[in-house]
Amino acid sequence: MRVLHGLCGLHAAGIEALALQLIRHAPAGIHGELLNADSSEQTMAQPFQLLLDAGQLAAIHQWPRCDGPQLAWRSFQLCRRRQPDALLIYPCNRMMLWLALGARLAGVRRIAVAVQNTAPPAATGRRLWHRLLRWFQRLGVVAVPCTEAIVASLQPLPRGLRLGPVIANGCDTASIASRAAAVRAERPSDDARRILMVARLDPIKDQATLLRAFAGVRLPGWELQLVGDGPDRPRLEALAQELGLNPAQVLLGRRSHIPELLGQADVFAFSTTPAEGFGIALIEALAAGLAVIASDVPACREVLRDGAAGALLPPGDAAEWAGRLSELMVSQEQRQELAERAEAHAEVYDIRLTAMHWYRLLDLATDPA
Repeated sequence: MRVLHGLCGLHAAGIEALALQLIRHAPAGIHGELLNADSSEQTMAQPFQLLLDAGQLAAIHQWPRCDGPQLAWRSFQLCRRRQPDALLIYPCNRMMLWLALGARLAGVRRIAVAVQNTAPPAATGRRLWHRLLRWFQRLGVVAVPCTEAIVASLQPLPRGLRLGPVIANGCDTASIASRAAAVRAERPSDDARRILMVARLDPIKDQATLLRAFAGVRLPGWELQLVGDGPDRPRLEALAQELGLNPAQVLLGRRSHIPELLGQADVFAFSTTPAEGFGIALIEALAAGLAVIASDVPACREVLRDGAAGALLPPGDAAEWAGRLSELMVSQEQRQELAERAEAHAEVYDIRLTAMHWYRLLDLATDPA
């Protein structure tokens, strides 16, 4: 059976990471194809190309960005030609309605869209989301949130509007644990201690609070590393400079070997805002067995099991963050205790479970033997 995975640009973001993992871990007998509806964005092109070269992806279709009836027509033509059994759409936005329309007119019966961010808190913004989800529903598209926090942000749902089941994001927990452990075993005894955050540099996240907290503590022998890129980079570079930190040493940009970076770190700090939908990097840190601290916002609270898998701190409160960082930086026992809690909860986010739930939703997966 054939599943078409629809993206709008190959960005270095969470939905592209999810698509990669679902394609890589598809059940036997399911053949994935990738559609990139915006060929101008190719940041993550290489990992998808590697899947194609390895035979884990049957085809990659790239289109110049378009919208409206033109996008629906292209979708219709592609689906008539390739005849996918299902379409999985990753960005949940207005543009993808046209993609879904074309697929539906071409006879694709199973269509789902991933909902990865919380709805805006203001009633006006929430109504716009309701309208978008209602149009997806009219096209027979199942909207699948990745956390209960997203579901809660959409309440109250208008009469007749339904959501699909919550399917948590996942990562390859065994591979990440193994790769991180291999690097950790080779760390010299005099290696610098590191606080790490991996996230796109955009307004949904809150690297600024972490920068301020670290600058307020700044113990000898400790480093802060922010991995990721995005529109907020100039602002964060200026803030780091203002705080007396070296932007070139703190902001590392986009990196591909995340498990190895996790293996070189001692604390994973995830400072974010209530708009956070999930945070795949957060579960990668759990898998790596790191001490994890995160903002006490609905999505992080849910992912960290109400604090059972990691410490939750007030969002945006640099003083509170500085205090907790200071405790962890001087106490290996506290770091070890948090690391053990992380390892104990990591398996529930294994990508094989996530993939099983997604393909069962699309009615394509077989029951395990």
